[in-house]
Amino acid sequence: MSFRRPRLPRSPARRPVFWALCAAILWAASLADARKVRVATFNVEHGIGEPGGEKYEAQKAVLRRINADIIAFQELTAASSNHWARLAAELGYEHRAWGELGPFAGSMILGFFSRFPIRESATVSSPAGAREMSRLPLRATIEIPGAARPLTIWNMHHKAMFETSDDFRRAVEARRIAADIARRLAERPEENELLVVGDMNDDPARREQTVLFHGPPERLPRTYVLGADIAFPLPYRWFPTSAYARAGNGFRAVPAFRPGSDIAITHFYTNYRLDWVFASETIWKHPDGAPRGEVYHSDWDDPGVGLEKPGEPPPPETSLKASDHYPVVVDLHLTPAPVGGEK
Repeated sequence: MSFRRPRLPRSPARRPVFWALCAAILWAASLADARKVRVATFNVEHGIGEPGGEKYEAQKAVLRRINADIIAFQELTAASSNHWARLAAELGYEHRAWGELGPFAGSMILGFFSRFPIRESATVSSPAGAREMSRLPLRATIEIPGAARPLTIWNMHHKAMFETSDDFRRAVEARRIAADIARRLAERPEENELLVVGDMNDDPARREQTVLFHGPPERLPRTYVLGADIAFPLPYRWFPTSAYARAGNGFRAVPAFRPGSDIAITHFYTNYRLDWVFASETIWKHPDGAPRGEVYHSDWDDPGVGLEKPGEPPPPETSLKASDHYPVVVDLHLTPAPVGGEK
């Protein structure tokens, strides 16, 4: 005959201890989430592909592999917006932000996918009377579970090409974004965990960069109108690093290379590093470590190389089928919320 010891009722005195322990475990889990967030920037080359098609499936495979919590997109198009929404649903991104067309944007729009709630988003434009921006930058403020403060990201797609007039237009665009960063910090100085990301369309390695502008160059668009507040001389070289080092409380570019290499190239046709992530000083000085980056390229992807990624690498040719740009992926840490969730 077997004997089973009777189960005694849980002592009421032990219940608060039990629930406190559960709360501590849940808080620790949210703290772990807050301490590490993955952000990616990805120029998708004229929109999201047709669902089921080669480009769409390649873009989905790349995004699934890099597994970012937040993705900043460039070169989205209104014509493929439904494809973009479907891609978000298939990859499990519940939150999205969609930008606006700029005065010289053609059909290109910026956007965000996020696993976390987007508290607000807004475009950055020129002051009244000016007509300067190519694609309107998109600013998003994102609530990260367990973090003390939201993460604010400026996503931009600077003017392309390498004529002197293009350098000038990028310099002006960067001034507008830097001014928006300064305004934001003046309004909310405590929200100082900031990123500047996107397709900068230049690389300090390009020797032909203009050093300094003493006035507007020739060959600007006929309808281009420079704001009266832009002062000269206007510096340009070494763009984009010098432009954003002067923004806000100072931004530094996160080093990023293809897995297992020292190759920072992010664009197939130019062989330049056009895509960047800049982080504010608060993120750089986090006690858990500085941000870490990677230029994701499927042909260089091997298990255990580069940033940690889920699943198996896709076929080597996947990245080239997805876009002419390669995503830049960054892991960073944010300040955790105080115990009890108070901010």
